[in-house]
Amino acid sequence: MSSLAKQGSKRYGRELSRYPHYIRKMFDQMQERAQIPAFRSEYRQVDENERYNNPRQWLVQPGDTVMITKGKFAGTLTKVVALQKETNRVFLEQSETKRVVVPKQFWQPGQTSHIIDYPLPQHPKDLKVVGTIVNDDGTEKKIAADKLVFKGEYWDEDYQKMMPYRRIKYNENIIIPWPRPDPVEDCIYSTDKNLVNERTFFPNSIIYSDSPIDLINSMRHPLMKRPYKWDKQYLTKSDIKRLVPPQPLLSDNKKAGILERQQIKENLPSKPLPETINLVGDKVSQFLNNITDPHLAKFINKNSPDYKDPKDLFIEKQKKLYDEKIKENQQLNKIKSFVEAKYKLKRTKNLHI
Repeated sequence: MSSLAKQGSKRYGRELSRYPHYIRKMFDQMQERAQIPAFRSEYRQVDENERYNNPRQWLVQPGDTVMITKGKFAGTLTKVVALQKETNRVFLEQSETKRVVVPKQFWQPGQTSHIIDYPLPQHPKDLKVVGTIVNDDGTEKKIAADKLVFKGEYWDEDYQKMMPYRRIKYNENIIIPWPRPDPVEDCIYSTDKNLVNERTFFPNSIIYSDSPIDLINSMRHPLMKRPYKWDKQYLTKSDIKRLVPPQPLLSDNKKAGILERQQIKENLPSKPLPETINLVGDKVSQFLNNITDPHLAKFINKNSPDYKDPKDLFIEKQKKLYDEKIKENQQLNKIKSFVEAKYKLKRTKNLHI
């Protein structure tokens, strides 16, 4: 994968963000195979939507004094040198290294050997930010913040943006200031800061523009007569071929054959005719009546829709007898209750007399 594709250029490279994760993984593997071992990262590259992009996520900035909590150098105080945005990790002045072989065309100034100790980046969660507290007597002591919280913001002149206050959790009155970035020296082509912020244009109307109509044409070099291919206002023969599908070259015989097959297909019935149904039924019944093998006949009868299992028939018969007995007992109980009620009524009447 080229560096242009890695930058996500729409014109020269691929937009990897619109591919699924397994396609992006394939491109990462291709890039890793194309690189020499010295420049291969020990950690997986993070997707662009998961990368840290603000100080709240990084927790640290280049120039911070930190204490390492994991690994071989646990408990060591060192400084943050740079941020590795591809893996959400940071480079430290003193950290674990790996020995790699670097080709001579990639040597740095002052390098004298092919083998160097390349520093391994560290995750910000494995670091504790170290701050300095001034006591009442004027002495200073360093503290390592176990956890940080961000409350409030202020305008930082050095970073030229709003920066959050970095406080120690459970001791939010203690603020650890952000490190000061390295000053950038202006070159001869740099514009003065006050001149950049000066406003020189004030629009007179929101409807009519103050710019000349032919401004766009004048912005292009007059000697460049060749139009850009992405700004062309005409269609070439190749463009017309893409817009109009090619017509098939058919002879008169082929056209007549296609028309005939189409008519036959339209005349075919969508449902079977009654004559066809009767013919098929007669053929099937004739075949079934000529079966002499008892096992085959039993198998066919068993698979017929009217077939009933003898066990099911016996159970159904027993159920009918049971239902008849229940009805008979219900009738007898009705007669018994009627008779008992009748004679009981007579007996009570005689007692009253």
